[in-house]
Amino acid sequence: MLALLVLYYFLFNPDLDPSTVQSEGTDSTLVSPSIIEEADVQTEVIPTIAVDTAEVDSVQVAAMQLLQRDKFGAFAGAADGEAKEVVLENELLRVVLNTKGGLPTSAILIDGYQTFWDSVDIHLWDENLSEMNLQWYSTDGKEINSKDLFFTSSQVNAKASESQAASVTFSIPTDNPAKKFELSYRLAIDSYQLETTLNIVNFDGTMNTSEGKTVLSWNAAGNHNEKGISSERQRSSVFFREMNEDRDYLSESREDDESPETTLNWVAFKQNFFSAAIISDTGFGKGSYLKSYPPVDEDLDTLHTMFYEARLPLNITSGTATEKFRFFFGPNEYDRLVSTEVEQIDRIIDYGWGIFGWVNRHIVRPMFIFFSGFISNYGLVILIITLIIKAVLFPITWKNYLSSAKMRVLKPEIDEINKKFEGKEAMEKQQAVMGLYRETGVNPMAGCLPMLLQMPILYAMFRFFPASIELRQKTFLWADDLGGYDSILDLGFNIPLYGMHVSGFTLLMAVSTFFYTRMSSSQMPDTNQPGMPNMKVIMNFFPLMMLFIFNSLASGLSFYYFAANVISIGQMYFIKNVIIDEDKIHAKLQDNKKKPKKKSGFQQRLADMQKMQQDKAKGGKKSK
Repeated sequence: MLALLVLYYFLFNPDLDPSTVQSEGTDSTLVSPSIIEEADVQTEVIPTIAVDTAEVDSVQVAAMQLLQRDKFGAFAGAADGEAKEVVLENELLRVVLNTKGGLPTSAILIDGYQTFWDSVDIHLWDENLSEMNLQWYSTDGKEINSKDLFFTSSQVNAKASESQAASVTFSIPTDNPAKKFELSYRLAIDSYQLETTLNIVNFDGTMNTSEGKTVLSWNAAGNHNEKGISSERQRSSVFFREMNEDRDYLSESREDDESPETTLNWVAFKQNFFSAAIISDTGFGKGSYLKSYPPVDEDLDTLHTMFYEARLPLNITSGTATEKFRFFFGPNEYDRLVSTEVEQIDRIIDYGWGIFGWVNRHIVRPMFIFFSGFISNYGLVILIITLIIKAVLFPITWKNYLSSAKMRVLKPEIDEINKKFEGKEAMEKQQAVMGLYRETGVNPMAGCLPMLLQMPILYAMFRFFPASIELRQKTFLWADDLGGYDSILDLGFNIPLYGMHVSGFTLLMAVSTFFYTRMSSSQMPDTNQPGMPNMKVIMNFFPLMMLFIFNSLASGLSFYYFAANVISIGQMYFIKNVIIDEDKIHAKLQDNKKKPKKKSGFQQRLADMQKMQQDKAKGGKKSK
């Protein structure tokens, strides 16, 4: 610009000699002002140039227009403008868009959801550290970004009503009225979805429409909203689904990235109970890139959970095209996500994989919603669910206890066999023990099946409570948030792997687990072998481990396990003292010895295998 300015002066003022021009004091502006020396030194006036302001401005404008035309081509008219906010709002959500860039800059939940630590409306990302941008290329290879352009909007603000959705259309001024580049938005009255349409018209020959050349990029910094930022980070990541595939996600709480090989159906920036997602029913183009990572210094940055990145190619394949997609800015509520009718987007809520997720979605959650519909105290709801689950599992618990009782009454006979075959072949001793089991009709594996049947429920509950937004900021006894940890004592210092507080429900759960394991182990026969770890010691050490594992997890989860332990202790006491009579069990096992026995197929195969191994061992001795 300076070179153009000097060139202009010498082309249109050839006789102008800067060394001889004096300040004329007329309607001109001094380009180089005089410098007056102070004190008693004789003043020397440095020559100046008098230039017409209008001429200078016109040259600058012309030079700027040339640069903008070279950089933005048909969009050069949108390079200058004023950034203005445009707000679309309904009863649930406020979305802020900006005329600079034409895309959403923030999304705020206004229907009762607030941050735990400062009680303000939920902002799904930090507006100052986040950016959404639409990128494309001209046919001569120049990169153009919507973030550098100023759109015009059809209106300033809009609020949805029962009769009409809130809507706005952003347009880029072009060099030809026949060319259109528009972004239209629509927000319905009772929706967390922002419907978006990109419409371009008559850009053949000026816009590169090759595959992957038009890309929507989105970088966002997730805000800290919940009690306990460390556990919040552990449930924050990028979730996504490739077309015709199952839901997938990047590693939670640590840096991870992925470049999916096929087209994406949707991408969600998930942070515990809330998500910002973008959805394409027909699928985005190939060549997407996804990334998530925690703050560089997680101890110092207590404002942000995770940082997210997504690059999503759009299916713009000609100079006249329409691309439709939608944003979901809202809570991870199961019914809300299902109502979007987007396949597997409800699995943003991580209820667990396989059978565990199925149990939570189709058994535990419906039961939870049913009782919470008429019971406002969520602690009581958890207690009722616990009672129902333990009642359903009671027959399994009884079968497990019965199997343990049979093994216990046979222990004296097993001890005799061990003494009889002490110092002899282990195979012979094993055959004798298996013979005793066959004679008495005892299956040593009978206790394993009931335990396996209980595992899906136990693990499902471990996933259900921390993922349920219904428990968020619900109080019970001393817990001020069943969706976060409870604290009965703030330590004021950090214990590695434990934290800076003492969780009351976790403490109760660990104590009840200790007594439950002591009762369980006392009913089990001593099956420890020389050189093997003592299982009773390990079981007694387990409650201490739980103090560290559960201290920062959802208090609703700890309360559930505490209630389940207390009920289990009561069931075990009832079974032992009311239902089961070990003397009768022993008498029945002795009667079984008198009855003729036929080996089952499994027992016969096991006996054949043992005999084969025994014969092989004898053959080896003879060869020696």
